[in-house]
Formats: sequence, C-alpha cells, structure tokens
Amino acid sequence: MNKRKGIIVAAIVVLLCGCGSGGRADTTTVSMYDLDQKMEAAETDLPEMLYASSVDDNAKDQFTHISDMDYDKVDSYFVSYSQEGKADEITVIAVKDPADVSEAKESLVRHRQSRIKLLSQYEPKEVKRMEDGVIFTKGQYAVLLICEHPDAVRKAFEEAVQ
Repeated sequence: MNKRKGIIVAAIVVLLCGCGSGGRADTTTVSMYDLDQKMEAAETDLPEMLYASSVDDNAKDQFTHISDMDYDKVDSYFVSYSQEGKADEITVIAVKDPADVSEAKESLVRHRQSRIKLLSQYEPKEVKRMEDGVIFTKGQYAVLLICEHPDAVRKAFEEAVQ
C-alpha cells in the first residue's frame, strides 16, 4: 500500500511541476537576448547597435530611458539602439500581466515622441524614420521597431514568441 501511495504522490508532483509557471502559462516570456538576436538578424541594414535588458545590474534605471510605466509590471525587456546616434531601435517589453500591455505600448509611443524631439535638434533627417517606426502588441509584448525592414523584423519576432 505504501508503494502505491508513493507512486500516486510522485504522479501528482509531476503533474504539478508540469504546470510550473504559477498559473501564468500564457505569459511565459522567451529569452530577451535570444529574441534580440533573431530580430536583429532579420534586419540587414542595422548600424552598430548597443544593448540593454532586464538582466543588467541597473535594469530598472535603464528601463526609465525607454518607458515611464511602473517597472514592477515588467516581466522582462530589451532595447537595442544605434550606437551612432541614428534612429534605429528595436525595443520589446514583456509585461507580467497581459492586461498591462496597452500601457506598455502607450509608453513606447511616448518614448518615440521624446526621441523625435531629441533627434530633430541634431539629426533632423532621422526624424522621418522615427515617425515611420512601428509600434504593436502581441500577447504580453509591446514592441517598437525603427529600422529599414520592420516587416521582416516583426515576422522574426512573431516566429520567436509563438
């Protein structure tokens, strides 16, 4: 009888571990580094890019440069941006609760507007590219794409987060 109880307990543990995301199975994010690599590989015309993400030591402080939303709502993020002062940028914010994704999207709209104001002062030819940037959401992700081939980068993103 004890052997049977042990097997039942083991089966329950295995079943519970399989549900392991704490009820957030639909909000498990992919690796931001891997996602960045796939998205950048889809864009053939990127300049030298700098990278910051939620795994960095000063992640919370860095996040304030791309979003004004409460960092406690963020599961993970990355931003890849031009080292040369160009408009190019790829930003992805994954929120903990999908109900907050529209807030993340709106914060990216404000971020883009802020960058437009800044670029208009020292790189006015980049402003049009910034204005043409694509902002969208998918599931728990809010995404900003400012690059030459946003459709290819978006496709790479969507394939990576399926």
